[in-house]
Amino acid sequence: MINKELLDDYTDKYGAIKIAIAGAGYMAKGLVNQISLMSGIEVIAISSKTKTKAVNLANILSEQSVEVLDTIDELAFCDAQVVLDLTGDVEAGARLLEKCIMNNKHVMASAETDATVGPVLNELAKEHHVVYTNMWGDEPGLTKSLYDYSELLGFEIMAIGKFKGFHDSYATPDSVKPWADKSGQNPVVISSFADGSKLSMEMTVISNSTGFVADVRGMHMPEGNITDVCDLLKLEEEGGILKQKGVLEVIRGAQPSGAVFALVRTDNEAIISSFNYYKQGDGPNYMLYIPYHMPGIEMIYGIIELMLLKKACIKPKGKPVSDAIASAKRDLEPGMVLEQIGGFDYFGQIEKAEIALKIKALPLGLAPDALVVKPVKKGEVITLDDVIIKKHEVCLRLRQRFNEMLEGE
Repeated sequence: MINKELLDDYTDKYGAIKIAIAGAGYMAKGLVNQISLMSGIEVIAISSKTKTKAVNLANILSEQSVEVLDTIDELAFCDAQVVLDLTGDVEAGARLLEKCIMNNKHVMASAETDATVGPVLNELAKEHHVVYTNMWGDEPGLTKSLYDYSELLGFEIMAIGKFKGFHDSYATPDSVKPWADKSGQNPVVISSFADGSKLSMEMTVISNSTGFVADVRGMHMPEGNITDVCDLLKLEEEGGILKQKGVLEVIRGAQPSGAVFALVRTDNEAIISSFNYYKQGDGPNYMLYIPYHMPGIEMIYGIIELMLLKKACIKPKGKPVSDAIASAKRDLEPGMVLEQIGGFDYFGQIEKAEIALKIKALPLGLAPDALVVKPVKKGEVITLDDVIIKKHEVCLRLRQRFNEMLEGE
């Protein structure tokens, strides 16, 4: 595990770690505030669609020489060693990260970009001998850490996932506005959390890193509390809800909301006895969990780990395993132009990548600005035949390679 002493040794030899940030929203602000407390990390450049936000972030780091760039694409050519995509914009993120990798920079992707084209970008990063990773501190990275820990200890892993306080596939910016106002965030962003879109992308990132899949499209998402998890996530023949082992799942209503977990199993009587002694239950299923996630605060740990160990916190392991797909929140009619993720038009679900390809499902990351050309009923999966995709030139090109990876070419 890395610590300050290791960071100090690194910076004594090589100088401060230089990073650049694309985006100046909630996550970026949390990261910059944390860096302001630290040594050995320099933010050399920030870029955002809203330049004043980037300037405000730069001002937090008044003792550093932070350049505010006019376009995020310029970050690919700065002197940073690691470039972070915190825009939440799939096309902009994909374009930036591809350029950064081609310029031999390590990159940290957002869940949105990672879920859409991560397997392709990771292969490109391998070719250029740089590290592609998602972020430490957010749910995918923390879930992967529990998965790695459980796998290393030799446990059979039944399920991995998270707790979620609230879920409504048909949530809209209007319906979540009270929560958005309370947290000081954009209602569209909060709606993307509530309707499962962000969740489906995060779970896709975890799936592509571990090989675990949703048991059913969109996952079961049972309601329960922390004491119910071990019983809920048994196989059907044992009285649970799972059709198979090795699945992704979300427990609605469980507290603490935002916790991530790994459900492990052992039939070893001595280990079961030890679990019982440590007050972890009677088995054979046991839940290991982290009761929080704080990406804005903890993200920097993954950046330091990347530079010191050249290690990805979480990245695709090979060809795509799952995909995040779009389904209609309301009846869609020809001529409509789909809004951004978290709007009034569609919500996201996780699906096995091979099935998504077979049914020609519209990737969630490519849905914004798509033109509807065929009617789609509320609740139905939107297919590529139902829309014309616009403004996603880079992602469409990378998705072609995504599909070729699935088909084994």
